[in-house]
Amino acid sequence: MSSDGYKNIILIGVRPNPSPLGSGSLGSVLLKSLLSEPKFNVTVLTRASSKARSTIPSTAKIITVPDTYPQEDLVQAFAGQDAVVNAITSFSVAEQLRFIDAAITAGVKRYVPSEYGLDNNTPKAQDLAPVFKEKGLVQEYLRGKEASGLTWTAIACGMWIGWSLRNNFLGFDYPNRTVTFTNDGTGYFSTTTLNNTALALNRILLNPGPTANQIVFTSDFATSQIELVETIERLTGEKWQRKSIDTTEVIPALKSAWENGDAYAGYGLINVGFTEGSYSGYFEPTRQIRNRELGLPEKSLAEVVKEALGEVGHSGF
Repeated sequence: MSSDGYKNIILIGVRPNPSPLGSGSLGSVLLKSLLSEPKFNVTVLTRASSKARSTIPSTAKIITVPDTYPQEDLVQAFAGQDAVVNAITSFSVAEQLRFIDAAITAGVKRYVPSEYGLDNNTPKAQDLAPVFKEKGLVQEYLRGKEASGLTWTAIACGMWIGWSLRNNFLGFDYPNRTVTFTNDGTGYFSTTTLNNTALALNRILLNPGPTANQIVFTSDFATSQIELVETIERLTGEKWQRKSIDTTEVIPALKSAWENGDAYAGYGLINVGFTEGSYSGYFEPTRQIRNRELGLPEKSLAEVVKEALGEVGHSGF
């Protein structure tokens, strides 16, 4: 660990883990990884209504604040913390501005926003999905606060294959063995396992200097929907049904549904952002991949798909 490595870390966004396999929400995975590092003192910030407190290990300190996240409570919670790590859900990311202001007031050194996806700074991505736009605005806000002394690091890790198979994302409906391609299913997107995402966070906090005020791009490999389903079929011997959506039709329909209050349409737009292939979710051609620098274990497509099949309880995996 570098001499300027952080010690006191507070995590926001731990939710009750719905998976009996221990591979649930991002927050729970980040917490497990942070607690595995003996140099960290880990605190979890929870809301008064949260049901996650009973699932948080006793090795983590818990601070509970009202659901509205009052500023004075946040400042008090952040006092003495070196880094704030935020993992709140995608549709709440705009709330982070108050966390950033509280971190500055409390003298926090590093803020890690709830990012963990594609590059949300591109105009095309921001025009597609409100979540991408809000994440980009959070980064813009952090850049505007650099003079305050607060540094930041955003982790862009692409998409998680195991999480997607469990949550019917990337067009994959595992229970019904059906994949819905975005257009022809050949759009490439970068992927990182949840464990490597969490390990990247640990390595950043242990040696924060090289990643100050920047996006850190990670990718175990890039793949496509068609390559993924063909790999699943080869490994399982099963044949999946194929469907497709036409983005020229589905994007306007999803945007209209979102404007009319349909939250699921937001997920649909996020799915298109990853699977269509041109919305800044494919890092390898233009972004610097930091896996090797961070010492992340190498992963192959077949290895990760096998792990994902095990996570959904597929026989033999």
